[in-house]
Amino acid sequence: MTQLLGITYALLASICLLGVNAFAQQAPVNKVFMVESVTKSGPGKAADLSWKDGSKQVNLLQHGAGKVMFLNFWATWCPPCRKEIPDIIELSKEFTEDELIVIGISMDRDDQAFNTVSKFARLKNIPYSIIVGNDKVAEAYDGIGAIPTTFIVNADGTINEKIVGQRSKEDFKAAILRALKRK
Repeated sequence: MTQLLGITYALLASICLLGVNAFAQQAPVNKVFMVESVTKSGPGKAADLSWKDGSKQVNLLQHGAGKVMFLNFWATWCPPCRKEIPDIIELSKEFTEDELIVIGISMDRDDQAFNTVSKFARLKNIPYSIIVGNDKVAEAYDGIGAIPTTFIVNADGTINEKIVGQRSKEDFKAAILRALKRK
């Protein structure tokens, strides 16, 4: 009887460990990067940002070529920005990466911005990439005067809509669908 009880506990412990491991593998991978360079494009076009993903150099406009992009300028200290994030997470899951690329562009500016944003992204399980921006990024997008500010960018890199202030998931979805119709 004692041996059977021991085997039962061992099996239960194994199942629990497997379950925890499976959950850990399904958790979203947080991708937070520091912007390395900014190139302002022509009028009505999205600026190009670049960052390093491991050893690979990534450019925003190449990464999003042929897809609609949702670029959300925000900060960890901004209550309306924080309130939008659950809706943006849901939207990032509703569309395939062939349809929509969601990128958060953090306007956190202190010396600890990268660590602050990384911790926040992990805490909120943000599945999309976040670029920690700088003043040059804001300038390249004609000055970000208020956050949150979201740009819906067409598949050809032209800015379809600039949305200033907090919006609902439904408002964002309608803007995305309008841009997808132009694709």
